[in-house]
Parts: sequence; structure tokens; C-alpha cells
Amino acid sequence: MLLPYINRLYFILFLFITPFSIAQNNNFKKVIGQIEKKFEVKFSYADKSIEKIELETFNEVNNIATINDFIAYINSNTYLDLVQIDSRYISIALKKNLVDVCGYLKDANGKALPEANIYVLGKNEGTISNQEGFFKLSNLEISDFIEISHLSYETQVRNVNLFYSVDNSCKEYQLTENPIELTTVSIKNYILKSLDKLDDGTISLNTNKFKILGGQVNPDLLQTSQILPGIESHDESIANINVRNGASDQNTVYWDNIKLYHSSHFFGLISGVNPFLTDNISITKDGTSAKYNDGVSSSFFLESDKSIKDSIISSVGVDLVSVDGYIKVPVSKKVQVNASVRRSVNDVFSTPTYESYFEKVFQNNNIGNDSDRTDFSFYDVNLNSIIKLSDRHKIHLNFITINNKLEHQESSDSDLLDVIKQNSIAYGLGYNFDISNKFRANIGAYRTEYKLESNNYQNNQQQLLQQENEVVENSIKTDFNYDFNKNHNINFGYQLNETGVLSSANVNDPFFVRVQKGVMVNHSGFGEYLFRNKKLYSRIGLRFNYFDKINKTTLEPRFNINYQLSRYLNITGKYEQKSQYTSQVIDFLDDFLGIENRRWVITDDKIPLIKSRQFSGGINFNRKKFMADFNIFNKETNGVLISGQGFQNQVRDRRLAGKQRSYGLETIVNKRFNKFNFWSSYTLSKSELLFKEIETNYFPSSNDVSHSNTTGVAYTVNKNLSFSFIYNVKSGKPYSIPEEGNETTQNGSFTVVNYSNLNSERLPHYSRLDASISFSKTIKNKLKIDLKAGVLNVLNTKQSLQRYYVVDESATNNIKEVNINSLQLTPNISIRATF
Repeated sequence: MLLPYINRLYFILFLFITPFSIAQNNNFKKVIGQIEKKFEVKFSYADKSIEKIELETFNEVNNIATINDFIAYINSNTYLDLVQIDSRYISIALKKNLVDVCGYLKDANGKALPEANIYVLGKNEGTISNQEGFFKLSNLEISDFIEISHLSYETQVRNVNLFYSVDNSCKEYQLTENPIELTTVSIKNYILKSLDKLDDGTISLNTNKFKILGGQVNPDLLQTSQILPGIESHDESIANINVRNGASDQNTVYWDNIKLYHSSHFFGLISGVNPFLTDNISITKDGTSAKYNDGVSSSFFLESDKSIKDSIISSVGVDLVSVDGYIKVPVSKKVQVNASVRRSVNDVFSTPTYESYFEKVFQNNNIGNDSDRTDFSFYDVNLNSIIKLSDRHKIHLNFITINNKLEHQESSDSDLLDVIKQNSIAYGLGYNFDISNKFRANIGAYRTEYKLESNNYQNNQQQLLQQENEVVENSIKTDFNYDFNKNHNINFGYQLNETGVLSSANVNDPFFVRVQKGVMVNHSGFGEYLFRNKKLYSRIGLRFNYFDKINKTTLEPRFNINYQLSRYLNITGKYEQKSQYTSQVIDFLDDFLGIENRRWVITDDKIPLIKSRQFSGGINFNRKKFMADFNIFNKETNGVLISGQGFQNQVRDRRLAGKQRSYGLETIVNKRFNKFNFWSSYTLSKSELLFKEIETNYFPSSNDVSHSNTTGVAYTVNKNLSFSFIYNVKSGKPYSIPEEGNETTQNGSFTVVNYSNLNSERLPHYSRLDASISFSKTIKNKLKIDLKAGVLNVLNTKQSLQRYYVVDESATNNIKEVNINSLQLTPNISIRATF
């Protein structure tokens, strides 16, 4: 099933890669090959690692006149020892088996660069530069490669030999500023070592630095983000994350600037994007750049590794849900190809983790009651390529597919299958080029598709209901950056999106067909001005949108300010207006077998354009490994559909539009000790809805969580072993109850539940304790093994996440309470080998 996609993309990559794949690295093996021809000599060496060594000044070697000069040059500038045996043969040996390297990192002005990451590729070794930019690594092989990375600067990968010094002194190394990166780190190690907070408020997760987080065995920002204040998932699903009380469809997920309309496995319990090919993941709650639209609640950005490695890096891993593998191949010094594949393992062997997930997803329906007649599987494939045409021109190619499939046999004596399929597939092409040292351009295009379809036999297998929901989007975007100087920058561009949405339902007996489809063409222009110095970060932008289907325009101002009052104290202010023309609705509880019952719709003359306006302000204190962050926010959203709010009461099938208002405060404190890391976040908020056709006053929204606290602690025993615990407690979700003494009523020929006021009651408070342990070990400096174990809901607390009522089939004047319960105690173990 995966092969057609892989073959298709490899063919595309082959067309791009072939012209550049003849290039070779300028390494020592290439040098001695040329020297052998030039001076008619032969080199001999026993250690194959010598072939990987690189030289600093290759052109200088080319100009050497005699073989004796070459021997003298190598002996005085490398860790190698060349000895001439006779007039023809020369032996090569290592001066040392293991060496120490050190250096000082500087910028173009000679200023020290602290907190740069220095990492030995393929090994569990690394360090961070100090305030003087100094770093040191010990006991390295000469064939090792060291990656030096620092936010806002281009990543360098250098062979250990390039750190050679005759007198063992520590050289200075200059990093080149990355002109594309317009934000810098405001808070390094924000809560976790793998998290940073940028000047514009974006929270960024570096997957390469991710160690451990309570309950998790793999790095995943969609899971990690829930330790941040203002981010919740009321049903424990990453597909239904609510940011500042917004609906889940108001979040936009971008993978390498491609919008994904579905990005999870197992109906929201697992991220659908393999994190090990993802270099940085970030979330923006407010103050969004004018470059981006949609996502009136938040935006998630998943960025693949775009560096070209010096050697092949590969890894395989397995946990109790899936098995995966990835490989990063430097085809040449100018071309990199990365690939990953992941697949579920439950059809090979069942695990406690799978069984717990299965029970959570399929509770309260026939599928959950007959697991023996149910087959479920998922997979994802991720491919990308980086082609460096020159120092000024780069091409990026991307492909991803995410697939879920469920089959359920109606009965043991029947061959009738209920089927539900989900598939996302996307292609992307990016071209980055520098017009000059100050003027840069980016051109990107993508096609993204999402399809959800199901066959469901009903009414004692006499009736077949076939449903389909499909989204297809094509986009092209141009983006230009101009630097007046290091403090002033402007960014402007144009974006064209064409989005088509199809929703259909077919019934065979009695025959019924319903088809809804629409296409929206969105023209957008944007521009923003950025000013940045040592104390102030200020970004002011404006976005213009024209929506052809409804013939409407919007002007959306955005601003984002971060000012440093002192060395330890920052204040921020943000404002944004955004719009969104796709949203999700729930027409019937049994849509798509009642499992994935949300379907995408598009704005038209009946479905309004969603518009939001949000303001936030905050203050941050950061000193001596203690950090405190405090923010307030106020958000208003218009065009909210009542059928997308998850109501399961008297308004669930009505197509009404209204407004939502949310406001509150968010705070987080973090204290780091030598081996302990402690944090606690708290959110106090209120979220209300108004639909004048049914209620003249505001009432609590289904995503209203008044109080929420997440407390975590991590303990690092040593560089190989660490523990993490997270405890989350929050208010219960609002729900509606039937009218006491008059629980049912007649609606035509049907008996239905007679509900009282909307969301007038709340479920009991929710709490969960998660724990993880991580152990890593490097074997013979070649193989890195990572072992992780995690437990979700350690205390096995059973609690209701959602509650509604149905008419009792045995007595229509009575009702039954239905509860959607939380995930039970769920263990998981992962093992990963990287080499």
C-alpha cells in the first residue's frame, strides 16, 4: 500500500537530484587521490576512518609543488602522521586515537555567542557554549563530525580534524547569521531544555534536544503543548486541542508551510507526523505574523530538518503501538534526502497500550463491544529533499501521507463490513533565493488533500449508509524580505489559495442522496515591518483577504511588541485580527460510525466567515534558573457554528451562527536546580457563547475550563538516566441536563430528550498523573540506544469527559445517561537505535 507513494516521490526526487549527485565532498580521500596522480605515489593506511577526514584549505594543497611539501603540510596541520617509506609508498597513521577539541564561537562582529548547541553527530555527546562562547569536547575520534547550531545563525557541521591546532590552543569560529530567521530567543530552556520562547511569543520545541516528559515516549508538541497555560484537550485527544477555549478546528497545523486538515492517528490519540524527521515544532497563540491566515485560535508549525549532513544518519524504533524508521542521506554536498515510515503493530501482536487506546476510542458503540471482529491499522510516510543549487539558491521538496483504516464485521455469521478510512496526502515545493545580501525571496506551492469516508450497515443490516468528506487545497505563496540594516526589516508577499470541500451521504434503502460541495478562492496580500534592537522587538503587520465565493474582503491588523525593562524583566503586548473560511460541524451523532463525526464545511451564503479579534499582554521575569511568566488575554470570535461546538442535546442538528467571547489569565513558574526541574502552570478563564435565535444571554461554551493547573517535575540522575512526572487537574466540562420531571418530549413521531438550559451543569473536576523514565546509552561510539517507558493515568482514575442523555428504548418516557470516560491506566515502552 505504501509502495505507490514511495515510488512516485522517489521518481520526482530523482529528476531533481540527478543533475547534482555527481558532486563529491572535498575530503582527505579525494585529496590523496589527486596527489597520487600528480606525484605518482601510493598512500597506504589501515584505519578506514581516515577517509572521512576533511581539510580546511584544499586549494592550498593543490598548489603544493613537491611531495615533501605535501607531507610537511599534512603533518603540521592535521591529526595525521605521514611517513615516506620509499620513493613511491607513503604510510598514513593517526597521531592519536582520541582527541579533545575546543573553540570560541563568535559572530561577524567578534561578539561571543553563548548557549550554542555543539553536538557530536550519531553519538549521545554534546555541550553548550558558555558566556564567552567557549566550548570543549573530549575523547572524540578524528572521523567524528560536530554540528554547531544557534538560533538565528546558520548551522555548521565540521569534521574533528578541522579543530586541529599545532599548539593545542582553542581557535575562534565565526557563525554566519541566518538572514531568514527574524526572531530570536527571549527565554532559553522555557520549562524544558527542549523548549524555547522566542521574542514574538512563539513556543518552539527542538526535537533533537527532547529528553523526557511525563507519560510520553516520543517528542510531540501537540502533546507537550498541553503543559502550557491556555492549552487544553477536554477529551484527551490531540485532534481536539482547545487554545484559549477556541474550538479545535480553529487551530491550523502547518507541516513545512503546507496546511494539514488532518494530522493524527488512532482518531486523535497519536500525532500523524513522524517527529524524528521534524527539526523544530512551534506554536503561536497570538500576535501571529501577517504571513499566515486561518487558525483564528492558534497555529502549529512543524518544520523538517533542512540541513545537509556529512554522513548517513538512520534510526529504527518500536513502541507498544507502532514501529518506525527514518534515514537521512547526503547524496552529495549539495543534496540531502530524508525519509521515514511508521506503521501500527496491533495486527502482529496486541499490547496493553493498544487495548487501552481501543477501549477509549470505541467506547459506547458496537465496535467497542466486538473488538474480536474489528481490524484497525495506520501508517504514515514522510519524504523530503533539500537541494542547494548554490549559496544563494535552495529547493525543498516535501511529501507526506497519513492513513487510518478501520474495518468492523457486523456479526460473526455475516461478511458485511463497516469501514471507515481517513487519508491525508500533501505535496510541497519551496524555492528560496537571495536576490542580494539584503533582499531575499521565497516561493512556495503545495497541494493538500484530506478524505474521510465510511460504509455503515444499519437497521439489522438492511440499510447501507455511505458517507464522504473531502478537502482539496492548492496554494502558491510569494514572500519577500528586505533588511535595511540589522535593526530594520520589511516583509511582504502574496498568497493564492483554492480550497474545495465535498460532503456527501448516500442511503440505499430507502434511496437518499445528499451532496454538498463548494470552492473558495482566497487572494491575500500581506506586509509587515520589524524593528529589533537589544531591548525592543516590534512587529507591525497588515493582511488583506478577498474571498471570491462570498465576495467579501477583510483587513487584518497585527502587532507584536516585546520590551526588555531590565536584564531580567520583559513586558509584551499583542493584538491580532484573523479570519477562517473552513470549519467543522457535527450533523448527526452517528456520522462516520460515531467515531470521527466531524466534517469539514466551507463558507458560503449560509455558513459565515469566522472572524476573531484578540488582545493579550504579559510580563516575564527570568533570573538564576527561575522563570515566571504572566499573561492576560481577551478574545472575541464571530461566525461560530453551533453544530461545531459538540453539543449533544436539543440544538445538535441546528445550523446556527453566533459568537464566542473568552478572557482570562495565564501564569507559569519554573525553577531549575542542578538535577531537578520544577514547573507549574495555571489558567483562570471564562468562555461564553451567544446564539440569539435560541438564547438571548451568553451561556458557557462546551470548551469552557474555568480553572486548570499542570504541575511537573523532572529529575536527571546522570547524563543517561532521567525521570519525569506531570499532574494535571482542571474544572469539569459544562453539559446540559434533561428537565426534571419532564425528561422526554415528542418531536413529530419521535420521542426525544427534553433538555433544560444549555450547559447549565458541570462534570466533576478532572485529574491525571503521568510518569516517564528515560535511559540512553552510546555503544562503541557508533550506536545510540534510547529506552523510554511511560504511564498515562498512573492512578487509574476513572472520570467522565463528556455526558449526554438518550431515550431508553425499553421505556420511552425514561432516559439513560451516557458517559464518555477518560483513558485508563496506559503503559507504553519504546526502544530506539540510532546509528
